[in-house]
Amino acid sequence: MGWWLLTAWWWLFAISPLWSQDTTRLALARSRVAEGQKLLQRGQLLEAEQRFRQAMDLLPELPSAYLGLGRTLCLAKRFAEAIPILEEAQQRYVNWQQQAAAAELEARQEAADRARQFADLLRLQQGKTPATAAGGSSTGISPMANLARARMATEEYLARRRWQAETVAGIPAEVFYLLGLSRLRTGDRQGGIRDLYLCLALEPRNGAAHYNLAVALLAEGDPWAARDHLTEAQALQVTPHPQFVQDLERALAQAPPRPPE
Repeated sequence: MGWWLLTAWWWLFAISPLWSQDTTRLALARSRVAEGQKLLQRGQLLEAEQRFRQAMDLLPELPSAYLGLGRTLCLAKRFAEAIPILEEAQQRYVNWQQQAAAAELEARQEAADRARQFADLLRLQQGKTPATAAGGSSTGISPMANLARARMATEEYLARRRWQAETVAGIPAEVFYLLGLSRLRTGDRQGGIRDLYLCLALEPRNGAAHYNLAVALLAEGDPWAARDHLTEAQALQVTPHPQFVQDLERALAQAPPRPPE
């Protein structure tokens, strides 16, 4: 069934936070990743692999370097080598996101401290300056009221972020897609199915993931679920292999009725 697997590639660039890294190393590592992406688009896999590995050496924390290398290895059909690289990419994205969240929270706490200091200064100035006369430029809203509203909005924003709940969402769907594809091609069908489901949880309109999942589910003996994902893939403009469609139709004809949901 291996030749039914459809490979599709999305050129995802990680949006990386500005945190306490040496800016020169960060810039150089990002430039190597960008060079690697361009080389991949030209089909120069060996050169692209070298650029991504250089980026990893320059800044081991940069997750997009691992994703780029994993993508390159999959294109070269070196799936067994791609799996540990893509697993590392998952962890790097989580770490990067957590450090970004910590840096943002620290920056907001520092801003709140400065705002409080400014409010104290305003309070002192208000004790020394006469109130604005009628017809003056006063808005009727005190600086302290504005400050309180700003602080409340900031607290609500931070409360809505739910950092822990966003851990998986901080990993690009392509990481799970490539992992699923690599696991299927190396014989780990259960692992491949799991990662493709995770990919679709993040990117429901990933047609290639639906198609590969359909192929894996048919091999796993679940033709009804396979049909569902094939239907989704076709709706997303994926053209299935004719032999796979025939095998699925044959399996459905021999399968017991679908259990009620």
